[in-house]
Amino acid sequence: MKKLFLQYSGLKRELYILFIGKLVTAMGSFVWPMLTFFLTTKLGFGDGLSTFLIASASVVMLPASLLGGKLADHFSRKYVIVIFDLMTVTFYILAAILPIGYHTAIFIFFAGMFQTLESPAYDALCADFSTSDQREKAISITYLGYNLGFVFGASLSGVLFQNHISLAFLANALAILTSTLLILFFVNMKNAVGADEESDETYGEYEIPCDEKRSVFSVLKERRVVLFMMLVGCIASMPQNLVGILLPLQLKEDMGQAGATIYGYMNSLNGFTVILFTPLLTMVLKKFTEIPKTIAGQLLFLSGMVLFANYRFVWVLYVGMFIYTLGEVVTVIGANPYSSKRIPASHRGRVGGLSNVIYSLFSSVTQYIISFILTLSGSNYLLLWIIFMSLGAVAVCIYGLLYRPDKKAFPALYKSDHEKIFF
Repeated sequence: MKKLFLQYSGLKRELYILFIGKLVTAMGSFVWPMLTFFLTTKLGFGDGLSTFLIASASVVMLPASLLGGKLADHFSRKYVIVIFDLMTVTFYILAAILPIGYHTAIFIFFAGMFQTLESPAYDALCADFSTSDQREKAISITYLGYNLGFVFGASLSGVLFQNHISLAFLANALAILTSTLLILFFVNMKNAVGADEESDETYGEYEIPCDEKRSVFSVLKERRVVLFMMLVGCIASMPQNLVGILLPLQLKEDMGQAGATIYGYMNSLNGFTVILFTPLLTMVLKKFTEIPKTIAGQLLFLSGMVLFANYRFVWVLYVGMFIYTLGEVVTVIGANPYSSKRIPASHRGRVGGLSNVIYSLFSSVTQYIISFILTLSGSNYLLLWIIFMSLGAVAVCIYGLLYRPDKKAFPALYKSDHEKIFF
């Protein structure tokens, strides 16, 4: 056990600050996930209108990811985070101190928008303070911090939203403010990898900054395999989006109100599995490159979905969630560091922002497809499972086909022969 956590030693101080910041922020970030509940129970909106408003808000926020990425590459990423976080805090405080009304939903929207604006800078900052060899550990530790905070915060969300909603807004504001102050006072951009010419730590071979005036599309044109990986990742995310929508509906259909309880337990299992197995899988898979790990994660996802689609006993659902969550962890430590090792540091923010936009668009498309098929098929859940698992299988095949082009384009990242058993 000690060895699992010692693997995170030797990282820059700033990464530990980002870990704490993610943890603290996640402990308070339960306002946006509860937005549907807020709109329907506190403001009295119908289910259809609430869904339409949330979907519309997501669409409006798409340009924010692009703008946030551009700002992250042209200004200090640290201060981009600090400024937008302070704006987020301001709107949550306004929501806390003013009486609940329609304006409260507007405050929540703007708070979410500023969080979206700072997201590319946060992701890029994680890469800035880690070498190419440390990137998986850096991604892993911040991902672990987020899930630790989310597990603790989720337990408070229901109670606060039901009886103390103003306190919920205030808690969210204080959590984000704490994270912001930590970044402001303890993150020093002079310690970033490659920032100090006298340091032995330098950019990876494919991370050397280029002219900031170059467009993100010209950079990706030279690294087409990265763009293909990004697009295939969107296809791979569609089955994952299905689970969050279809599984609750299926449990409700099969078990009635008891289905909500089972689904809650499954989400708790998801959180604890992430916390327990992220360090272990990071260590076990450290010698493998990103594409094999991404393929393994996708196969675990699909295995969990097979159990979700064909369960006969409740315990099968828990086994499925455990396997599915292992896929989530492996995918994060595989897919998330991929582009940061292959894109110039000068363009990390813009690539991250573009990636967020594309993933969000595919997520919206997935929701429309699910709605369309449910309507035409008379809520044939099995048909949906089959269609989206097939998409996941197609993504696995394309990932496999991209392995050799990626190895040819970025040979310096392939120093191990551990993957020869797979390719």
